Amino acid sequence: MIRVWFLRALIVVAPRVPVGVLYALADVAGSVVWAASWRLRDVTRNHMRHVFGSGAQRGVVDAAARGAIVSSVRYYVDFARYATLDPESAFEQVDEIVGVEELFAAYDRGRGVVLASAHLGNPEFIAQALGPFFNLMVLTEPLEPRELHELVHEVRGRSGVRFVPAGTRATRESVRQLRCGGVVGMLVDRDVLGGAPPFPFFGERAPMPTGAVKLAWITGAAVVLGFVTKSTVGRYRIALREVSVPHREDSSGDRVVDVEVGMRSVVSALERGITQAPEQWFALSPIWAPSTR
Repeated sequence: MIRVWFLRALIVVAPRVPVGVLYALADVAGSVVWAASWRLRDVTRNHMRHVFGSGAQRGVVDAAARGAIVSSVRYYVDFARYATLDPESAFEQVDEIVGVEELFAAYDRGRGVVLASAHLGNPEFIAQALGPFFNLMVLTEPLEPRELHELVHEVRGRSGVRFVPAGTRATRESVRQLRCGGVVGMLVDRDVLGGAPPFPFFGERAPMPTGAVKLAWITGAAVVLGFVTKSTVGRYRIALREVSVPHREDSSGDRVVDVEVGMRSVVSALERGITQAPEQWFALSPIWAPSTR
C-alpha cells in the first residue's frame, strides 16, 4: 500500500513542480537507491556488462548502471507528470522523431502493426505521443497489489489508449486488434510472464518474449521497433524502425524456424536501440543469470 500512497501523492504534486526540480530530486533518489541496494547494483551492473562487453572499464559499467536506476525513478516522475497531460499536446515535448514514415507506411498497409519497445527512456510516452493518430492497444505487465494495478491503469487510460494486462485474454484481443488493422504495443526486452525460450541477447542466451513475432506471423502484421529516449530535461527523442519478420503466408513451412528468424531480427534491433542510450535502460529484474557480488 505504501507504493500506492506514494504514487497517488506524486500524481498530485508532480504537475505543480518545475520539471527541472523533479528530475533533480529523482537523480538524488536514484543515487540513494543505487548506494543502498546491492541487489539492484548487481542486476544493473550485470546488464551493463553485457551491453558494453566483458572488456569495459568498471567505472563505465557503474556509471551506466547507476544511470539505469536514476532513469527508472525519472520514469515514475514522468508517469505522474503526464497523468494530467492532454494527449494531443504530447508532441510538444518531442525534440526529434526519426522513422515515423516507416510506421505510417506499415499502418497504411492495413494488416496491423506490432509496435515493440524496451524498458528504455520512457516507453509509455510513445503511447501518449502516437495514441491520437492510431487505433492503439498496449499490453502491460500485471501489477501487484491490485490497488497499484488499478491506479496505474486508471492513469494510463486517460490517454485514450487501451491498456490490457498481458496473458491469454490479451493475446486473443491482440489478434483481433491486428486483424482490424490496429496497432498493438508491447515491451519485448524482458520475460514478464515466464517460460519464454532463450535467444542470444548481447552475447549470451536469455529468455526473450516471442509474442511480437508470433502475432506478426499469425496475422501478417508489420513489426516496428520504437524507442523513446530523453534528450534533455523533460524532452524526448523518438526513433522508429520496421523490422523484417516472416509471416504465415510466405512461411518456410516450419513455424519454429520462422519465429527464430524473426526473433533474431527483433533482438538485433533491440540491441541497437539499447546501445544508443544504455544508461536509460531501466530493466531492473535479472535478464541473464545473476552475477556474484
